[in-house]
Amino acid sequence: MKKNNIMLQLIIAAFLLGACAKSNEYKPAATPVINYVVQGKKGADFSTNTKTGTWWGNTINVQAHWFYTWGLNVPVELAPQNCEYVPMFWGASSVTDANITYVQQLHAQGRANYVLGFNEPDLPDQSNMTVSQALSLWPKLESIGLPLGSPAASWPTRQWIYDFMDSCKAQGRRVDFICVHMYVGTDENAFVQTLQDLYNKYKLPIWITEFATVANNATKMSDNPFSPAMVLGFMQRLLPKLEALSFVQRYSWFSGSPTSARLWSSALVDGYGNLTDLGKWYSNYNPNTQIKR
Repeated sequence: MKKNNIMLQLIIAAFLLGACAKSNEYKPAATPVINYVVQGKKGADFSTNTKTGTWWGNTINVQAHWFYTWGLNVPVELAPQNCEYVPMFWGASSVTDANITYVQQLHAQGRANYVLGFNEPDLPDQSNMTVSQALSLWPKLESIGLPLGSPAASWPTRQWIYDFMDSCKAQGRRVDFICVHMYVGTDENAFVQTLQDLYNKYKLPIWITEFATVANNATKMSDNPFSPAMVLGFMQRLLPKLEALSFVQRYSWFSGSPTSARLWSSALVDGYGNLTDLGKWYSNYNPNTQIKR
């Protein structure tokens, strides 16, 4: 009888130990969104290869609060002071262990606090990635430990971005804000409604990392129906609305080339590196008066 009691106690103890071990097993949970605060919505995006002015001079001239260049590295001696740099992982080839470490070092040096995801992966002539490819690389970007912006599709409601965001949610992946590109006409109300619809769907902050007025079918400058005055009026109506929307955390106008048939009237900078009338208004709107070389 005593032997049976001992055996019974051993069985119960083994069961309890197994149950405890099972309850303590690591179970991956959804990665939480990082809480963060941004200062100054108006930004600048000029390629380091720009042919109109210089990327740093243009950024200073438009008095931006933040900027990016579609890449991961800007020379510290050229970067504007008192203006926040945001690195971007443009495509699959940029997601390397060396680049991950580099961005972490930028943060440790106080030079980067946010990360932007892939550039227009839905387009063959841009980063050209499937949703599965982007998802497979996403954990590496999460590992940086900074607030992370989604890939920016060529339009906020493309199926690509829906599939990516829905998959991130299902897999417990982290996206802290949604990056969008919006090339439109001059209807500010339709612009805002598109943003509102996206926010209603995912309840995440939005960064408009590229936007401008574009004439997609124009093959020569005279084909473009949008005059500089029309684009200026659009900007003057839209930007106050963006400032008023709490879920729009940042925006950055895309300065079209002054010789582009599609985008010339959206140029902030002319062929000599001087601000256009549009650029002057953008510069004077909620300016970063502390920016300098």
